[in-house]
Amino acid sequence: MSRKVWCSFISLALIVGLVGFCLPVQKAQAKAAISEKPKDLNIAFVFVAIVEEPWNTAVLQSIERVKKEKPHGLNINWDISESVYPPDVERVLKEYAKTGKYGIIWAHSSSYTTINPGLFKKYPNILWILSGSGHEPLGGNVFTIDQFPNEPAYLMGMIAGLMTKSNVIGAVAAYPYADVNVPVNGYIDGAKAVNPDVKVKMTYIESWFDPPKAKEAALAQIAAGADFIYAERFGPFEACKEKGIFGFGHFVDQNSIAPDVVLSSAIAIWDPTIKLLIDAWWNHVTLGFPYAAPMKDIIFGMEAGGSALAPFHGLADKVPADVKAKVEKAQSDIMAGKLKVPTRPEPVEAE
Repeated sequence: MSRKVWCSFISLALIVGLVGFCLPVQKAQAKAAISEKPKDLNIAFVFVAIVEEPWNTAVLQSIERVKKEKPHGLNINWDISESVYPPDVERVLKEYAKTGKYGIIWAHSSSYTTINPGLFKKYPNILWILSGSGHEPLGGNVFTIDQFPNEPAYLMGMIAGLMTKSNVIGAVAAYPYADVNVPVNGYIDGAKAVNPDVKVKMTYIESWFDPPKAKEAALAQIAAGADFIYAERFGPFEACKEKGIFGFGHFVDQNSIAPDVVLSSAIAIWDPTIKLLIDAWWNHVTLGFPYAAPMKDIIFGMEAGGSALAPFHGLADKVPADVKAKVEKAQSDIMAGKLKVPTRPEPVEAE
């Protein structure tokens, strides 16, 4: 055997030996890494408005509930940046990502649609969330989610349609975005399903948070005959109180804000979505599963626990028994899948 061949044989033997030695070590290290499961999950929320705005409050109420359940035994913690306007959101997201602290970073607004997708690719181990309407599904580690409480809004519309004395109802909302329009259209559909003569007054205040402007819009609608107002934004309840009419809350149970005014609310429940996202993060971190966000928005309806109609609280005696019965029947039909409330994202036109 030549010296060259002999040396090649020895080199091959050394390589095989090293591979044989390294593979069990690598397997042992991988097993050890998986056995050291994380105890904490840190989440960063970025909000376009203040925390008290119901879109934000609803998701925080949900994360508080999920935290108490301790999914996978995790201690869930979060930090919040509020009133981050669209031109500044990418900088804030980068700052959170660069810390290496957060497993999930959540951009919580329909107005955050201009974020460069390159940011998400730069941090592939972070689970990114874009919530609200208009976000382009990107798959991978970017999850697009939304909330359409149009089914409880439909039930509120039934109440308004059955109880109105003027046959005029109103709604005050932010922008004509899909996640704003869908519940407002649900409210209108519910009213017209029980009262085809109902006319609708509609105002977009072109702001995510401007209570004085929302109040003025409600006062104008009341002056035009509206005797029920759907407050998709903060502000209309003061107008309702001044004029002695009822209003409906949005995204959270808002009865405590105005107990004599808020008849019910269309509650958005993010719990099922949050649990799904935490599971995806957990499987990625502990099992090495690749992130595989669907190429469509994740939305849970009323039947799946994604929304609910708030109770009447101290105003229950203001709702006639026959109205309650019809609403309860419709709610049962929704939960059983017998009644399908349309998902209509088109802007609402006043009548």
